[in-house]
Amino acid sequence: MRLQCCFQIFTLYFVKKLGMGMKQLSFIICIIILQGINSCFAQDSTAFKPSGKIIARSFIDYSTGFGHVNHEKGFDITRAFLGYNYKFTRTFSGQVIIDGASGKSSSNDIEVHLRNAFVNWSDKGFNINVGLTGLMQFSIQENYFMHRYVLKSFQDLNKMAPSVDLGVTAEYKFNDYISADVSITNGEGYKKIKKDNNMRYAAGISLHPIKNTILRVYADIYNDDEAGRDALPESATDAKYKDQYSLSLFAGYQDKNISGGVEYNRVYNKGFIEKKDYYGYSAYASGKVASKWRVFARYDLMDSTNPDNFTSPWNSLDGQLMMIGVEFQPLKQLKIAPNFRNINADRSKSEQYAYINIEFNL
Repeated sequence: MRLQCCFQIFTLYFVKKLGMGMKQLSFIICIIILQGINSCFAQDSTAFKPSGKIIARSFIDYSTGFGHVNHEKGFDITRAFLGYNYKFTRTFSGQVIIDGASGKSSSNDIEVHLRNAFVNWSDKGFNINVGLTGLMQFSIQENYFMHRYVLKSFQDLNKMAPSVDLGVTAEYKFNDYISADVSITNGEGYKKIKKDNNMRYAAGISLHPIKNTILRVYADIYNDDEAGRDALPESATDAKYKDQYSLSLFAGYQDKNISGGVEYNRVYNKGFIEKKDYYGYSAYASGKVASKWRVFARYDLMDSTNPDNFTSPWNSLDGQLMMIGVEFQPLKQLKIAPNFRNINADRSKSEQYAYINIEFNL
């Protein structure tokens, strides 16, 4: 009870600092609901004791450019989670999270978004989420990359899909060698939620042929929506429109010392414009070299195709990214990662940056 009271006070202070708004108010209401129905589930079992935990996580970095990007330097915060997870029974739980640094407005003000608000049921091989929940499209790849606080995974970085969306996700583990997952979501992500006729339908299969390895294939279809179509360039007066599709292939290995993977990702008819595709590869590895130290490296390659009536490339993210770094973890809750990046966004003019990334995870 004392922990819950303290958390409520902390939540009110957090909201006051951000400025009261509907999203923050919704967050408080969700917290009160989760805590308030505790007594309803407390009678379910004398052996099980309902419990909750505070979620607090932040990503902070400092970066500086070299050469012609020497003027690009400074501190940034890219994630500021505050949330609560409550386990009502052995199989049923709920979670709400707000992100205080999930985006920036046109005037560079930090925007606050409700990131998670879902209920979860997990039992007998099933894991089902309903609400505003994380998706499976690249979450597994993030786990094998191991350094999400340093850089987004390939699909997330190149805006191929949202990491969170409103809908239903379901996973089922058949045995130690195979599992499958499906989802039905709005498709717009958690920053833009609306009711319409188009939906994103997704399915994935994960295989574990030998110990510590994974082979995964994922695909989805996103129904054409006139309101969500990408704008055409000035040189194009017309386009053919079709449903958008995604395909992802992944192979990974992970044990207590080494983790890595290789992935191929492609989006067909991006923005519902026929033949407007983009695709790419990502390879990464991370290795433990001492009790508190890891080294890591990553290489990305992105490319795109143009519809027949496009006279110039449309994707500014085409090109290569190379990164190498070291991670120091002095405490369980703290990670620090100096790293160097070479970005060749247009394959003709490279940019070099030095970063120091920090993660705090309560």
